[in-house]
Amino acid sequence: MIERAVVLFATLLFGFLAAPPALAHLTPNSEIRLHFEPGAVRAEVLIPVAEFAYATASDARDMSALAAYLAVHTSAAAPDGRAWRVSVGRVRIEAAPGGPDILATLSYTPPPGASDRSLTLAWDAVIREADSHFALVSVEGDLARGLSHAGDLLGSFAAGQRTLTIDRGAAGHGALFGGAIRLGARHILEGHDHLLFLLALLLPAPLIAAGGRWGAVRPMRETLAALAWIVTAFTLGHSATLILAAAFDARLPTAPVEAAIALSVMIGAIHAMRPLFPGREAWVALGFGLIHGLAFATVISGFGAGVATRATAILGFNLGIEVVQLALAVLLLPALVIGARTKWYRPARLALAWFAALASLAWLIERVGGTSNPVAGAFATVLPPLGLALVALSLATAVWSIARARFRLQMKPMERSGEA
Repeated sequence: MIERAVVLFATLLFGFLAAPPALAHLTPNSEIRLHFEPGAVRAEVLIPVAEFAYATASDARDMSALAAYLAVHTSAAAPDGRAWRVSVGRVRIEAAPGGPDILATLSYTPPPGASDRSLTLAWDAVIREADSHFALVSVEGDLARGLSHAGDLLGSFAAGQRTLTIDRGAAGHGALFGGAIRLGARHILEGHDHLLFLLALLLPAPLIAAGGRWGAVRPMRETLAALAWIVTAFTLGHSATLILAAAFDARLPTAPVEAAIALSVMIGAIHAMRPLFPGREAWVALGFGLIHGLAFATVISGFGAGVATRATAILGFNLGIEVVQLALAVLLLPALVIGARTKWYRPARLALAWFAALASLAWLIERVGGTSNPVAGAFATVLPPLGLALVALSLATAVWSIARARFRLQMKPMERSGEA
């Protein structure tokens, strides 16, 4: 068993290291990706260095000059003509296969009383010097509509089109709350590593550890209590981190957080094979939940600065996450509780645990190395249909169990009459 595991891990490791990096921005145009947030619009701007240098004959390595250049080549106005305040945040240069790119973050703040969702945006960076250049404008995030990384194309800036009127519609606290719920639900559904970690901890919950192995099946009441404690502890863990991050605007670098999450999945998978911390699953779920919450916290940076809007959005976002987690636990409940009492549960548990371990290894190497690879992508592709298959199997198990119980109830009167 150990030899086969070593071979599998070595083969997978070779595949990761040999995989080519993912492609980045390859086209010569600029891109402006807008995030509509409560009280502001944030723009992520990408300009190819070659295009900037050709058009302006300037040194793109001077970050201060770049920031000043961008500040005078963009503006925004409310429908009544009042100007929005524009500020340039971080400016940097990143390497890409098609050549290095200038990456900048800009923030547009409306004047008092003006809508934060309706504006006329003006842009002519590089376009003013090179009339063949153009900039695509898209919506990457709109919390009130529950959108994150939407890629909704709004239009483009070119030599003959240097302004763009944008109206995203009204959005009150109700729309903000509903959008945050949808965003939280979608975020956890797309967060395969979060769900796989929870699944790995739930797999051995119906079993009792003995002699370094998973053995006898727990009584029904104890199994239900264990499942409830695991889900609750994981919820408390990432909710605490999410709220603290929002209150103190705390952030950690994304790479180590994502790597730690992949490691948590691997530990959970190994525990599902052989007990590492039997009886303490809830505490482990709580501890790793704190780490998973740090990943969720990266999303709430766009929840606005106002106390009321931020609190509303965070509450909705967290509620969306919890609804999906509870739904998953309830849907898998028949497979865990009833399936554990069949001979098929052990091979199914080991197969899922191995799948989680290999997927976590894929993510861990990808996140530590900083380059994507097709093997990790393959696991991400397989996970959604696998999850649907598990839910369908669990529901089928529930139907079979109910039908079997009814059949036995119908047979009892016949057996009694036969005895009589």
